Amino acid sequence: MNIGATGSAGENAALQMYLSKGFELVARNYQTRYGEIDIIVRNDRFLVFVEVKTRTRASYYKGYAAVNHSKKQKLFKTAFTFLKENKFKLQPRFDVVDILGHWLVVEDKEEFAVDQLNWYQNAITASDYDGYI
Repeated sequence: MNIGATGSAGENAALQMYLSKGFELVARNYQTRYGEIDIIVRNDRFLVFVEVKTRTRASYYKGYAAVNHSKKQKLFKTAFTFLKENKFKLQPRFDVVDILGHWLVVEDKEEFAVDQLNWYQNAITASDYDGYI
């Protein structure tokens, strides 16, 4: 299976986790010139910008490690753009969902099975931001 399909499968799993916890989907794959936010969800308190990192068993490191300084800056700038375009009176929060899984064949169809899902709430904070919009 290709990288895009693995990423999409991971995003689906992360979204289902948020929905099961009472969050509502606001946007998916929101793009600006700065970058993309995989999932944006909300509940009665938070507007959550979610970065999903999906890896297969063959990966040598956790997906969370890929959320480096440069990626954090892109996420902030993209989220600020979203907030300028959409008026929400909720506390913004940045989460990272790190998924480890594998592909399997079920009735001649490939499906992604999640082996481990790590949910890092408030994983990126204002102290991580050092730029200007």
